[in-house]
Amino acid sequence: MKKKLSFSLLLMILAVFAVGCSNSDSGEKITSKNTTLVTQVIDKGEVGSAIIIDYKGAVTGKELSNADFSVFAGDKSRGIKAVYTSKEATVGTPVAKGNYVVVELNPTDDNASTLNFNIEKFINERANVKYTVKQNSDIKVGDKDFNKTTALKVENVVSPTLDTFKANEFVDGSTKMPYRMYSPKASKDKKPLIIYLHGSGERGNDNELQLLGTDGPATFAAATFQSTTPSYVLAPQVEWDEARNGWFTEGKTQTVKKLIDQVIKENKDIDSSRIYLTGVSNGATGAWKMLTENPDFFAAAAPIAGYMYDKDAEFTVTGTSRYLKAKPADAAKIKNVPIWAYQAEDDQVNSVEGTKSAVKAIQDAGGTKVQMTIYPAGLVAPNPHASWEKAYNDTRLLTWMTAQVK
Repeated sequence: MKKKLSFSLLLMILAVFAVGCSNSDSGEKITSKNTTLVTQVIDKGEVGSAIIIDYKGAVTGKELSNADFSVFAGDKSRGIKAVYTSKEATVGTPVAKGNYVVVELNPTDDNASTLNFNIEKFINERANVKYTVKQNSDIKVGDKDFNKTTALKVENVVSPTLDTFKANEFVDGSTKMPYRMYSPKASKDKKPLIIYLHGSGERGNDNELQLLGTDGPATFAAATFQSTTPSYVLAPQVEWDEARNGWFTEGKTQTVKKLIDQVIKENKDIDSSRIYLTGVSNGATGAWKMLTENPDFFAAAAPIAGYMYDKDAEFTVTGTSRYLKAKPADAAKIKNVPIWAYQAEDDQVNSVEGTKSAVKAIQDAGGTKVQMTIYPAGLVAPNPHASWEKAYNDTRLLTWMTAQVK
């Protein structure tokens, strides 16, 4: 009798277990094609900002938690900032119920950047966009159950900053230069044109990196800026060169000037009295060079972490950094141009003495419209060269620049 009871009890346990297993496997599962990585450009460059999952049915947001998902960039874990539902495949639009689940990621965690710096080539490489996502818990979607999953390869990548700027190529005889341009909403009002010159790390011909290495172009194209100052934003790209000359390679700044002239000709609503120039690192040196080549063209300029270029001068080396002393004759050419230069005191790539030398030379020539912001040592961290992280977040700079009229 005891044996029969034991056997019956065993059958009941097995039956319950089977039902449980059947229930856990009877639901649906998301697949890779339902997943999208969204990137965002912040002050430190492009980062993976969210994973969006399309469940194709109503999900209740309050039933979700951060623990329901795990996200990895390659084999490195990403920090989850928030999980919510959305009616659209967009970040930052949570609703009570939606077909999309947004797994918002921490933009400042150690594994957030999409870029790897190749020290040998001295350029950034967009290498960290291979993501996986795992659903850790069963999720109710309408009248269906979506079972937890193993790690799924995220199939789609969406980069709003790249999509905002139209890709094109400038051709001048045998010379070609890729560029991206943001165009504001059409109106009868005249609008400024802002030119952004990237640094050495964004050289190439992919026509993408110049928008991803810093948040300069993204700052000027952002709704917060455009809502008060609708503007065109032009971001050309110079090709990679082993010598790292970049924008001060012979003829490159002249090509940029021809590109600017073409853009103005093609867009009749550009205000030719409000052409603004900015650049970072090698791009800042390119900006200084363009100013001296076109002293009466730009309404204002903001070179960040660069130095005034002189092809006949020798570099002065201070520790790991270097700079060129400003040429008095060049400084005199631009003494009437409004300029606001930025740099960190402890810049280890381009010495702060380059900015100080340029500003002093302009002032010695009688210039009164030049100023500089030098960030104290330790303020720009962990990379003191990246003073643009502070500068482009300075609303005073944006307000000052766009108020200048030639």
